[in-house]
Amino acid sequence: MTYPAYHHAKAPDRPTHSTTSPVIYVLLITAPAVVAVAALRPR
Repeated sequence: MTYPAYHHAKAPDRPTHSTTSPVIYVLLITAPAVVAVAALRPR
């Protein structure tokens, strides 16, 4: 019995995170800062 040549399974093609991750990091940093500034503002 012969087996076909083994090929490494290719990783599924995922979109590059080069455009999304910086935006997410900026949102994660600015969102708490905006909440903190809004909470500390004198009413």
